[in-house]
Amino acid sequence: MDYQIKTFAELTGVSERTLRYYHEHGLLVPAVASNGYRTYSSQDADRLQLILMYRQLQFSLAEIQQLLVLPPAERLERLANQREQLVKQQAALTATLAQLDATLQNQTGGIQMTDQTKFEQFKQQAVAENEQRYGQEVTTNYGKQAKQEADQHFLGLSEAQYATMQAAEARLKTALQTYLDQPQLPSEAAQTAFEAHQTWLQTATPPRYSLAMHRGLAAMYVADERFTAYYTKLIGDQRAAEALKTIIEYYAIEA
Repeated sequence: MDYQIKTFAELTGVSERTLRYYHEHGLLVPAVASNGYRTYSSQDADRLQLILMYRQLQFSLAEIQQLLVLPPAERLERLANQREQLVKQQAALTATLAQLDATLQNQTGGIQMTDQTKFEQFKQQAVAENEQRYGQEVTTNYGKQAKQEADQHFLGLSEAQYATMQAAEARLKTALQTYLDQPQLPSEAAQTAFEAHQTWLQTATPPRYSLAMHRGLAAMYVADERFTAYYTKLIGDQRAAEALKTIIEYYAIEA
């Protein structure tokens, strides 16, 4: 079925001005009669649906242009990947809302939570966030079983172990900030940062910790921008990930 631009605008909810803009930039090119009238087809409606979906997914117009020239199978794969990411985000948000509701209930005298339950949801949230950020590559690099063991280990942490992790992270933050003020090896601040990070790893991961593994993780903190961003935010300094890597490489030496 064919539509004139006014009818197509009413059908799709996209203004005539925006349709003309998409035409000028080659995103959506209708048939143009000799009198200059634009005519849109059902195929154009399919293409516009894609454009609007990409816009809703926060792609830029330049990115959309690149996506639209991909083979249909690859476009579908990209959309399926986006859906998978949204499902993970939805799961993480649902877990956060449940955690917030439970906390509100506990704080306002509603449903009282056991001490164990208070921290159970925080652990589940952490696992959900890690799944969203790193789940696929962890499974690829280490195998599904290893990932499941790591998740189960973390979820099985006792309240005391969870508190140990939080305390270790707090010590790491303070020590690394002190080290960055005066980077020096060896130093008390550097050793404290290393030992705090080591404690965090030994508590958080299954009983597979080794100094070699520690050094390998240190390399990732600089190579992977997600880890770099995490430590930059935690310490409040863009040098944090590189500094932690330097410290770990200095102290994580086999005897």
